[in-house]
Amino acid sequence: MSILLCPCGSGENLKACCGLYLSGKAYPGTATSLLRSRYSAYATGNLTYLHQTWHPDTRPNLRAQDLVTQWTHLQIIRVKPGLKHSVAEFKALYRDGDQEREVREISLFKLYRKRWVYLQTCADWP
Repeated sequence: MSILLCPCGSGENLKACCGLYLSGKAYPGTATSLLRSRYSAYATGNLTYLHQTWHPDTRPNLRAQDLVTQWTHLQIIRVKPGLKHSVAEFKALYRDGDQEREVREISLFKLYRKRWVYLQTCADWP
């Protein structure tokens, strides 16, 4: 039996890491763990989790065909934690044919109904 490593890059088994969140058995207690688990949701095509962890005011109408990107690596660059809002800058690598490309983003997370959710992309670091 092979062990599937978590896509978030923790080096842990998926089931013991972000898999706990993706399965609904637990919910991330920090914006950073939410960022990691959302990356894992993109990497594994977990549309339901992405929907549940996106603030309802900014949530797009994602469909399964929107999740076909082959994500390969997540690097969290910096995090500004807060009690009600947190900001994280990250770089995510993906395959585009035989090329590796990257997405770099500054994300705003908000505490909503006592749970961290993704709110939106920020243009600049606050």
